[in-house]
Amino acid sequence: MKKTPNALLTSLIICSLVLSGVSPVLAEAGPGSVADKIMSAVTESEDTQGAERAAAVQLQRDDWAPDVKKAVNELIAQYGNTSAGYSETPYVVSDFDNTCSIFDVEEQLAVYQLQQMVFGFTPEQMPDILATGLSDLETPREGYALDEQAHSYSDWISDITAAYTKLYQSYGPFTAEGPSGKAGLDEIQSDPQWMEFAAKMRAMYDLVYDNESASVAYPWVLYWFTGLSEDEVYHLAYDSHSTYKEVETSTVDWVSPEEIDSAVGQVEYEWTSGTQVTENIREMFTAYAESGIDVWICSASCTDAIRAAVDVWGLHDCVTGVIAMTNKVKDGKYVNEYDYETGYAWYTQEKDGWKRGDVATGAQTQGPGKVTAIDNVLVSSYGHGPIAGFMDSTGDYDFCTVYDSLKLVICFNRASRKVTDGGGVIGELAIYQRDTLGYNLKKANDAGDTLYVLQGRDENGLRTLRSSNSTLTYGATEEKLFKNEENEAQLQYMVDHTMTTEEVINTFAPKTAEDDADNVLGFAYGFSADYEGYHSHQDK
Repeated sequence: MKKTPNALLTSLIICSLVLSGVSPVLAEAGPGSVADKIMSAVTESEDTQGAERAAAVQLQRDDWAPDVKKAVNELIAQYGNTSAGYSETPYVVSDFDNTCSIFDVEEQLAVYQLQQMVFGFTPEQMPDILATGLSDLETPREGYALDEQAHSYSDWISDITAAYTKLYQSYGPFTAEGPSGKAGLDEIQSDPQWMEFAAKMRAMYDLVYDNESASVAYPWVLYWFTGLSEDEVYHLAYDSHSTYKEVETSTVDWVSPEEIDSAVGQVEYEWTSGTQVTENIREMFTAYAESGIDVWICSASCTDAIRAAVDVWGLHDCVTGVIAMTNKVKDGKYVNEYDYETGYAWYTQEKDGWKRGDVATGAQTQGPGKVTAIDNVLVSSYGHGPIAGFMDSTGDYDFCTVYDSLKLVICFNRASRKVTDGGGVIGELAIYQRDTLGYNLKKANDAGDTLYVLQGRDENGLRTLRSSNSTLTYGATEEKLFKNEENEAQLQYMVDHTMTTEEVINTFAPKTAEDDADNVLGFAYGFSADYEGYHSHQDK
């Protein structure tokens, strides 16, 4: 049996007495005796250790929502390596885009790739790459044309390929270093064919996302990396993050030229410029790491983009590893096929290094797939689930609710999440738990529940977190707690019916139509067709 530090200290002192010829039995007699001095030393040691246990690493910044900061500090004090019960290494799991980061680093990378013209394929390969996973190419799709007429995927692919071909002939070949011709990027971007290409390529990304299942839409943008290596994508992403973290938030309009004859016609696309990981995230992750709590990222962005983000924003020394999306690699280059067999986690190493793991995630790391990946890579290794999760959306709802090991979940508030999104439901639940159930970390955990808290942010300027549960969205002058009145109505239903946390999570996760017989609100809500249930994954 492993001895406690105090028991070990007592044994060493008694052994020393025996070697010195002092009887341990005699040493027990009377006040002021050797035994008394021994016990005084042990008691003093216990007091010192108690003081050390109380000195857990704590968040200090004042731009946390107060209830979020309090919950994190209580979690560290209770489960970190200064706590009396610390044993098995605990770990936390965080989403990245719009959780660690404000705005989406993958979406910003897609823009940056178009701006830099970094591609690894020829015009002849493009139609097959863009068609990957799209089973119906000819049915008209609504959206993104100024004449508001529907067009098929084939029309979009035809226009994009035609523009790319002309650019390739004038300025290519395109490589991991960008254009190989003599023209600079300014000259290329002034060519009308570049705007035709960039606007429609980026717009098609959203068109696919809006029209396809998540299993098709999420990896589709990763196929743009076909012909590039892991290192090349990592460096492209590193440059993108480094560029856009210094850019204040703005909206940019891309409009394809009206004079170019095309199948889809003129397209307008608006995107948000700028990303950020705040100092709050680094403070929190560092506090976990210094408290013996491992930190994992589980993201629906590509692995290389998230590895680069960890390095750009100074998280390398406090993050244990990354689980994210990846394509298959053949002959050292990515191909347009998702990797279920050898898509491994990556572990951070000293001196900014990375090491690939050897356990396949076995899933796309979005929605329920995040649970599969966490089970395969982390639960199988640690022997237990995470103690905390960090989220913003439906894609994180499963992994932030199904593990009964979860003590705390932070939902980062985008103030745009409806009742048809997991982030909307969890945001409402956080307020309900605090204001109606009266939960803090201890009360929630004592009741067998995960504590949910809501962290606000400021999307303006260079982007920060706020000492509030509410968010100041880009361009707004007043903060918002929820998206709209339906969120308020859903929260009020929780209050009126004194729902348990389990009832809230299980009732409002299933996708429920307005006319559904089981609808309790009178309007559509929910988002999942196969939710497994609150705390359905239980530590054995």
